[in-house]
Amino acid sequence: MKKLSSSVAFVVLFLAAFTVGGIIVLAEGQHIGERDKIDVQVEFLSPRGYTTTDMAGIHYHFNGWESFERKIYPASTYGKQYPLYFMGERMRFQVRLTNTAEKGAKAFKIRVNAVNYVMETTGLAGQVLAPAQDWIVQDLGPGQTRTLNGEILIPNDPTLPSGLDLTKVRIYHLNSGNGTAGFIKEFTATWCPPRLQP
Repeated sequence: MKKLSSSVAFVVLFLAAFTVGGIIVLAEGQHIGERDKIDVQVEFLSPRGYTTTDMAGIHYHFNGWESFERKIYPASTYGKQYPLYFMGERMRFQVRLTNTAEKGAKAFKIRVNAVNYVMETTGLAGQVLAPAQDWIVQDLGPGQTRTLNGEILIPNDPTLPSGLDLTKVRIYHLNSGNGTAGFIKEFTATWCPPRLQP
């Protein structure tokens, strides 16, 4: 077999970069290099109780009250405790952002977007629970941490599925000049509102 010339090899590599694996790296507006330099944590504040899941279903715990629902979630959710809130109440949370880049690196100007969803039993995000929340963080310098406060009113809707829910936090880098935002990363945290109350 003949060797590929350097120009042909370049074309092959260039096209390969636009396969499923490579398009994320080269897509316009992506900021993949910054993904590991921003640490994201979500804390749910003052939960009313906690929820666990296992092969049998989902278990709700509140001040000695327990309830069970035969709703089977992926095994990746087992063995953890999830904050519990009741429908019709407010769920408050904090998003903590830390720039982990080395001292002397540039500061980040970022947009933070948080959306809460019902978690389907497949583990995927389903119905949106409340309007999205957005924050602009100016000049998050190396070693600095910022805390953002968010909250939603959990709809007291009898048609709303009980069980696990998701808070998805998406981070975007604000490009100077054109005002567009390039996606950096997404962080997902899990919580739970049961339909029944004690």
